Amino acid sequence: MDNTELRIGIVGLGPHGTNHVEILTDMGHEVFGVDADPKARREFQRQFDTTTFESPADLFAQDIDAAVISTPNKFHEAAAVKALETGLDVLLEKPLAHTLESAERIAEAAERTGNICAVGFHHRYRNICQVAKSYVEEGYLGEVTHVDARFVRRRGVPGRGTWYTSKDIAGGGALMDVGAHLLDMLLFLSDWPEITDVMATARSDFGHHDDYAYLHMWGEDDEGRMYDVEDSVTAFCEFDNGMTANVEVAWAANMESTHSYMLRGTEAGAHLDITNTLDEVELEVSERNRLELYEARSGRSDHFVNSEIVAPFNDPYHDELAAFTRAVATDESPELTDIDQALQVQRAIDRIYRAGRGD
Repeated sequence: MDNTELRIGIVGLGPHGTNHVEILTDMGHEVFGVDADPKARREFQRQFDTTTFESPADLFAQDIDAAVISTPNKFHEAAAVKALETGLDVLLEKPLAHTLESAERIAEAAERTGNICAVGFHHRYRNICQVAKSYVEEGYLGEVTHVDARFVRRRGVPGRGTWYTSKDIAGGGALMDVGAHLLDMLLFLSDWPEITDVMATARSDFGHHDDYAYLHMWGEDDEGRMYDVEDSVTAFCEFDNGMTANVEVAWAANMESTHSYMLRGTEAGAHLDITNTLDEVELEVSERNRLELYEARSGRSDHFVNSEIVAPFNDPYHDELAAFTRAVATDESPELTDIDQALQVQRAIDRIYRAGRGD
């Protein structure tokens, strides 16, 4: 069943949508597209030689097996709920939605219809992240008591004036964008504890600078004319299992880019570094795939042990889509993505935003 050729509709034909299509067509699946922008539809037809539609309803009326939704966040709910109610399995780009209330309605529709609704937290599919998770699950670290989680770009605001920098459309800035990945991995690695208390500060230090050093991202720079979101968040979180975490996210900061997790356990510690700098932005592009363990042992002489864990690189986008299409073909939930976990990530995002506002 894993090799079943599926017919899949792509909702939203921007860079994320076309990235999905390139992988799906390489797998042998047939794709169709929908986008309100006629230019995007024409380019999609030219590039992939397939049929496009102007509205999701027209696409969902076709004989397709599943839908991949990569629209701006505000439009996730309408497309996902319609697809689920049509009987389709769904893969949503992260985050689940632009607000917690919208995310809850999507989760309710998934539960009500019984269809698969996966969310694109692709970092979980990295081999090195799976290895890190296995050490936690096996108890090698003992009890994880604290995590330092950081996803910081030196420069990487995704186009000032695009939908990414509109609170109404995106729901938030850096925390909603890269922070969704960070919180998903933080909760994934620590077995899904719930936040009990938060101190947080949100800043917008770069979006309105006249002399902001814009380096190409996913949209044209519009000098911040639509920029009412944060470009960084710093938070300290306490969880119901006693764990604490420092959370730091930034689209732009005057420091080295990083995407990493430092786990402190009672038996050992771990440093997971999956930094993947951006070709257009960084002077020296770096893709890291590093996991190190830290221990202290006794035996004739007390000593430290530092262990480097080596796992092969893999394409997490490919493996995410492979898991999703396998789930659609077998009618079984994806191995790693879960609508309830995606909703828990959304709740964590909402809790941090409320703490930052003093709610």
